Amino acid sequence: MGLELVCIRHGKTQWNKDKRYLGHTDIGILQESLTELLPVKNALEGRTFHKIFCSDLKRCRETLDWIYSASTDSVVFDNRLREMDFGDWEGKTYDQLKHYSIYREWLDNPQSVTPPGGEAWEHFQGRLADFMNSLTCWVKEEGKDNHVLMVTHGGVIRQLATMTIPDSTFWDFSADPGSLLTLKLTCDKGKWIGHL
Repeated sequence: MGLELVCIRHGKTQWNKDKRYLGHTDIGILQESLTELLPVKNALEGRTFHKIFCSDLKRCRETLDWIYSASTDSVVFDNRLREMDFGDWEGKTYDQLKHYSIYREWLDNPQSVTPPGGEAWEHFQGRLADFMNSLTCWVKEEGKDNHVLMVTHGGVIRQLATMTIPDSTFWDFSADPGSLLTLKLTCDKGKWIGHL
């Protein structure tokens, strides 16, 4: 069985523009990002998807509303697709944090350092693994190749790519606001193996 997972990162927010860490804070996209999303909207025009998933946060919901015509009852809004919770670093910039050794350690190895008051890497990865497991069950029930649209966050897209593409790391992938990344996945013994 195969799965085409079309991953869209939400449009640009003011915090993205200001280069602030944005995890669970629920803010919308900038009006100017609608123009930046036009290439994605055009790429999706005329496409149909067997399932549509979207982070429950406002910036993803607004992005989905703009780029793809779908009734809200056909969309699964899933909080497992939220960005990592940055805790005390939420809303802060690199310049505000760069003097803290724990922050520099986190940049070098996010899997082993948790932002103060934030989400541990194991939890972040665990909820995404849980999402992929439920996707596996759904695809098996369908018994056919599927095309899925997902609107989510940069860290989520990077981690899903890392989890499915052999010999890859989190920093191997880029997911700018309003970007599209398509993962072509095959299920092998209950595990998704992907390529771009």
